[in-house]
Amino acid sequence: MNTSQSDPPRKRGRPRNLEPSQEYRDRLENIVRVAADVFQAHGYEAGSLDDVAAAMGLRKASLYYYVKRKSDLLRLVFERAITVALTEVETLAHLADPRERLAALIRHQALLVTRDPALFAVFFDQRAGLEHADLADVGRKEHLYLRQFILTVEAAMAAGVIGPGDPRLVVNAIIGMTSWSYKWFDTRRDSPETFADTCVALVLR
Repeated sequence: MNTSQSDPPRKRGRPRNLEPSQEYRDRLENIVRVAADVFQAHGYEAGSLDDVAAAMGLRKASLYYYVKRKSDLLRLVFERAITVALTEVETLAHLADPRERLAALIRHQALLVTRDPALFAVFFDQRAGLEHADLADVGRKEHLYLRQFILTVEAAMAAGVIGPGDPRLVVNAIIGMTSWSYKWFDTRRDSPETFADTCVALVLR
């Protein structure tokens, strides 16, 4: 082994910060929120990065620091929607009483959509715009999400909280009832809490 060769000189300067700053994360979150509004209003195909930049009072070039193309923005909108949904539903896993847990899940789903209808309008209506790999990733996370509902419905049936039936059909009925609100819910007129209470009462009356 030749020990006469010296190691290459190290580059001087501050080490790169691999973690994004809080300012960067906050700005990206705001971009995703505005993108959801734009895609809801114009559709994914018609909406553009120019529209998002204009809505934020930015130059289009400034967006390229955060996203490289429009499909990146759509992916981030979907990631935000499914991540929020999964995070919240996991906080209910500790509820042992079948009736309490089913009521909590129904309320969770109703409030989830009515509190951010633009985000979930894009999530439900603009799926065709996702890249294949992004669509597969969303599908895997949705499976985990729906599994929590199926387990809860099965436990509620076993405890006699609700009548017998196909848990998959019951879950899809609940998801449909609580999610379709993005089509008609008006945050200036309607109360998310009142809608959530109504959904719970319809299932558990």
